[in-house]
Amino acid sequence: MRDVAEPAAPRVAIVIPVFRHSGLVIEALESALAQEAPFPILVALVNDGCPYPETEEVGLAYARAYPHRVIYLRKPNGGLASARNHGIRTVLDRYPSVDAIYFLDADNRLRPQAMARAMATLDADPDADWIYPSIDMFGLPSAWDYSGPYSLLQHSTINICEAGSLVRRKVFEDGVFFDQSFRLGWEDWDFFLSAARSGFRGKYLEDFGFRYRKRPESMLMEADREAAQLQGDMAQKHKLLFAPRELVRLEADEAPRYAIYMPDRAELLHCVDPDDDSTRVVDVETHIRQVWQAQVLPGANSAPPFTVVMHSAVLACLRSAGLLHWALWKLEGQLESAHVVGLHISQGTPGRVEIADISGVENKSRIRQAAVAAISPKLLTEVLRDPVSDWIDTVLSANPKPRIDQSELFLPASVADTDRLHRDATSSLLQLIHSLRASPYRVALGQDWQWRSNGATLRNLEYMIPRKRFSGQPVYPRVTRDTSRNMGFLLPMAEFAGVERVAYNIAKAMRARGWSTHAMLLDTGSIKILPDWQDAFDSLGFLSDPDFRLGGAGPQNFLGSPISDWAVSGSHDKVISMLHWLDCVINFHGGAVAGTMGQLRRLGVRTVNSLHVHDLTRFGRPTGNTHVGLAYEHAFDLFAPCSEAMASWLRGMGVPRQKIVTVPNAPGFDLPDSIQAADALTRRRDRSADKPLRALFIGRLDRQKGVDRLDALIRASKSRRLPVDWRVIGSSVMGDSRSLPGGNLAISPEAPLSDPADLAAAYDWADVVVMLSRYEGLPLTVLEAMRSGAVVISTDVGAISEVVQDGKTGILFPDSEDITPALDALELLSGDRDRLRAMSASGFEDMLSRTWQTATQAFSDALEQPTPPVPTDPLKDDRNDDT
Repeated sequence: MRDVAEPAAPRVAIVIPVFRHSGLVIEALESALAQEAPFPILVALVNDGCPYPETEEVGLAYARAYPHRVIYLRKPNGGLASARNHGIRTVLDRYPSVDAIYFLDADNRLRPQAMARAMATLDADPDADWIYPSIDMFGLPSAWDYSGPYSLLQHSTINICEAGSLVRRKVFEDGVFFDQSFRLGWEDWDFFLSAARSGFRGKYLEDFGFRYRKRPESMLMEADREAAQLQGDMAQKHKLLFAPRELVRLEADEAPRYAIYMPDRAELLHCVDPDDDSTRVVDVETHIRQVWQAQVLPGANSAPPFTVVMHSAVLACLRSAGLLHWALWKLEGQLESAHVVGLHISQGTPGRVEIADISGVENKSRIRQAAVAAISPKLLTEVLRDPVSDWIDTVLSANPKPRIDQSELFLPASVADTDRLHRDATSSLLQLIHSLRASPYRVALGQDWQWRSNGATLRNLEYMIPRKRFSGQPVYPRVTRDTSRNMGFLLPMAEFAGVERVAYNIAKAMRARGWSTHAMLLDTGSIKILPDWQDAFDSLGFLSDPDFRLGGAGPQNFLGSPISDWAVSGSHDKVISMLHWLDCVINFHGGAVAGTMGQLRRLGVRTVNSLHVHDLTRFGRPTGNTHVGLAYEHAFDLFAPCSEAMASWLRGMGVPRQKIVTVPNAPGFDLPDSIQAADALTRRRDRSADKPLRALFIGRLDRQKGVDRLDALIRASKSRRLPVDWRVIGSSVMGDSRSLPGGNLAISPEAPLSDPADLAAAYDWADVVVMLSRYEGLPLTVLEAMRSGAVVISTDVGAISEVVQDGKTGILFPDSEDITPALDALELLSGDRDRLRAMSASGFEDMLSRTWQTATQAFSDALEQPTPPVPTDPLKDDRNDDT
């Protein structure tokens, strides 16, 4: 050894920790000293309390022989991370000229040009914060290729960056060091993930010049044996990185999942979320080149794995209907078992959106008329490599050979003009496939382009990384950024009875407050669309999971109420994969879905349980969603009862006061601009007292609403010859066949109403609105009637007495099968119109300030409070001094 004097201002430092490698460290030192670089290099040898005297001898000898190039450091044994940190801090403190630090383990080597090439790459790219190599092993020889763009998404699952990387000084100055608690291994993987969490990124260098010694027994092998514990430690420390929302963001930025081909524009969208800024627009030739690069060198290049075809007008139609993301998720799920899938879009029933699966051999050929078509990633690869195209060409035949799966989406004319949509997506898909097969890049398949084995094994499979959190289920393609405010409304059905109308109105109010609102249908493939639907919801999705069961008896029973077996032991992954991206979900009597709230909450989703009414058994015992909510109280951040009565019940049942935010019901629809409530009140005053009293029932025709009592009341009023004109508006949504043994009301009911103008006209017609319910929450009908000036005659159930003052704004009487009190009330008001007018005016006055904006104020304020404690990503502090 001989001293070669160098300036005392090194630009690169090579840190070599040594523990029990005293016989091999000389090779590492010599390869470091042999670096051929146009800048000075410092070597810091760190003796991590090695028990072998030879390590001390070697360290001292090199430090004496190369006093300007080698420093020798001793410390008590603290592990590899501790030794590296000691070397880093010494270099940072003593050598301000050092721009980057390289880590060389004592049993590895460098080729002479390694530091020069790595530093030149770092200098050439200001966005690169560390330079990492492929792994070329000797001893047990192997070579692993980690080329291609750096991917934090892949790095979250595979350690693609060896510790033998050149790292900029600023990474350490930002506080990123090796975590000394990782004594079993993976400290280098953790280091680079921590650096990435701080915003730093790596860059790959081909032929870096790094040589990795591999032996059958080593620290690496020990780490593999402790993989389970290390995975737990990594998951605990890097929760935010491993969260599905972050993984999907990375997927969108680094490896788009979909290639959406629009043949009318001859361009493709490469994206996860078509509405996110990460979406790239590429031409067909660029896409073809990327596909073949990914086919030829899949470890180094990527292309979107899912090819979806639709005309731009179809895409615009789905986007306008709020169904674009759901459609992509639906198609991706179907491709789990099918080769080619199609989505048909047809004219549906006015005022309804419906989805239906298409089955049967006789319908296979319908794939030719699909508005959207997609092919599975695996099949696309096989077709591109197939010498002939006969097999895939049959997709347009009467008997296609690929496995076909199809769905049909029915949209009303108010949402889309489906007659103008193109229905040739499958033929356009086939044309794109033939363009890919005809590409001159295809010949590259016949040659070997990489002598190393693929180390980045998840390249082109990045979409599988977020799926791991959901047992392989496709992940809803929504990208959320830091400013997102997405609220999901979980609805078992959407016929817009009371609970759904509450959801609808809360959605409108929260949307006006800046939230994006999303209706998620759990147990139906059909939804009723109200006229101002798009004022309430930004998007719509259908769970469409045949395994999901809203209710039903299960193995557990809570306070006498059965808990669905799906809630307890069902597969929740599809539900959670659909909802993970939301900032808040509100469960509107979704039954078994309460069983997923704890898992969503652990993902950082705010969970809210909206409660409205106790169901009653035949014996009058409370049961249903209120009790299911109590069973899962721990999993909900907030309870949003519709009334003070429900809030009091929750407090009495042990729900903490801080978790209860009352959202008192308000009228279920806005009055059309053409209708002024005050004018309606004036018209009521002018009605002749000689005319019959107008009595209205509006609601479901089932036992809960007392339809049998209503029938008896109508018949009794006729028998008593009361001057009453009756109207009954509604139908049996719940299908309770026991409500009327004879099956017929005393008068024929009119069809249910949903249009605000029609509803307003019905209430305006009525002098009184009659309700004979056996149980209620705080029914919207009462509030809507009072706003219109109609007087409510009702059983005193639920929270009705919170808004109806008996004798002042309406007439209440105890819940009973005896209809005499209701009959007497009709007789009283039909004969005393002055009293009717006084009650009408008082009720109208009480409703003037009752709006959904005021009703949701406290709820909105609660959501603005800091998120309740959930697993976080604690920033580590490894700045403890080495001893």
